Amino acid sequence: MTKLTFLPHIRYLKQKCVKASNVLRVVAHTYWGADQHTMLHLYRSLVRFKLDYGSVVYGSTRESYLRMLDPIQNHALRLCLGAVRTSPASSMCIQANEPPLYIRRRMLSIQYSLRIGSSPSNLAYNTVFSPKLKAFFSSKPNQIPTLGIRIAPELKKIGFKRNTVSR
Repeated sequence: MTKLTFLPHIRYLKQKCVKASNVLRVVAHTYWGADQHTMLHLYRSLVRFKLDYGSVVYGSTRESYLRMLDPIQNHALRLCLGAVRTSPASSMCIQANEPPLYIRRRMLSIQYSLRIGSSPSNLAYNTVFSPKLKAFFSSKPNQIPTLGIRIAPELKKIGFKRNTVSR
């Protein structure tokens, strides 16, 4: 029996993003290349778009799998900013006004949860906000919890209450 993991998807996503970042490499020539603003716009359109798509779903995989995607963003931001290889990834994120990928995935998950929370008739509403599985995942700490359980602390921090959300 094979295990259902996100590892093949993460590898495929990494491969697609590397191909998209090759476009950035061509456009980032030092003599005739695009300016920083244009490069960041291309990064957001070509690479970050691929990283964002489905991140609410694959964001529930193991951290070690998700860290495979961090070098993609780091490399693309280095190309966009014209930074050297030894530039710290955190400073490049700040200079490019781009959050690290783990923060971006968390933000997209919160936005998705808020969108679902505003519509109880949504089919995903009961799946995301159902407390049925909370006991199961609290008894098995090695299991990766569902979106609703992972996002619940963040929603609590921002003061989200399901019954007060309007459409």
